[in-house]
Amino acid sequence: MQVVPYSARQFYLVLPPPTHPLRSAAFARKALPPPPVTLSGITRVVGLFGYPVEHSFSPLMHNRAFAEAGLDYVYVAFPVPPERVAAAVAALPALGLAGVNVTIPHKEAVIPHLDGLSRTAELIGAVNTVEVVDGARLIGHNTDAPGFAAALRRGGVDLAGQRVLLLGAGGAARAVAFQAALDGCAEIVLCDVAAARATALAAEVAGHFAPCRTCAIPLTAEALRPALAAATLLINATPVGMHAGDVYPIDLAWLHDGLFVFDLVYNPLQTPLLAAARERGLGASNGLAMLALQGAESFAIWTGRPAPGESMLATLEGHFGAR
Repeated sequence: MQVVPYSARQFYLVLPPPTHPLRSAAFARKALPPPPVTLSGITRVVGLFGYPVEHSFSPLMHNRAFAEAGLDYVYVAFPVPPERVAAAVAALPALGLAGVNVTIPHKEAVIPHLDGLSRTAELIGAVNTVEVVDGARLIGHNTDAPGFAAALRRGGVDLAGQRVLLLGAGGAARAVAFQAALDGCAEIVLCDVAAARATALAAEVAGHFAPCRTCAIPLTAEALRPALAAATLLINATPVGMHAGDVYPIDLAWLHDGLFVFDLVYNPLQTPLLAAARERGLGASNGLAMLALQGAESFAIWTGRPAPGESMLATLEGHFGAR
């Protein structure tokens, strides 16, 4: 193992050899230099529970934000196998952590081990942030949903009154659908490769938000083309666009004036869907701002302080080489 001096305070970062697969995976990206980390005997620890977590950008984003805010916090990624979720969650108060983010595959699995849920987390049925209250009680939050809304507002889009065509009905789509209804969308039309999942999600949203017209449609051109023509906001909450050769369920030639396109995919920054939208002169945004702003919501929950959301986004843009 290689030992690299990490700061003037005599902390050290231990790295595996250059040929080690963990190191090659972690350093293959165009990563920024690691953020300055100053640890003390009273440093508050937050982190990420997931499996795997090696790919996460959250430590980079949060540690830079803590440094900028002058807070004695550190963010660490914890690989937690599914069979150890209960033990990991139970350990949070005992170890004095302020909280954690939760990612795949644990967003639903953590719920039975918590003491309470925010309204949004309860509605969505998924938790991506755990707050340790008074060193004992564990409260689950979902910051994906408000992070999505904040990212849209940053792009100049208010969800109130929008007619939405939502591609996907998985975990990310659930957060998007409930937040859209909560913020007053006029209509949400859902579609998914798993038709029953889309139908179930539409029924759930309609059951909680009757004023928002919600329905599911099949993945056919006959159903999708008129739904897109009537939409003012198209949201891709599927992985389509992440890989070359991916095929969208809609024809990109159907994009029309007056439509805003939001793609939750952020790697690559410009998907074929976003490229087609921008070529037509439409408003369009990728999921990078949502990633940063859901993190900013978590930051505020743990620290009680406003997060430097724009700085967190700038950190991610710097990492991805965005301009």
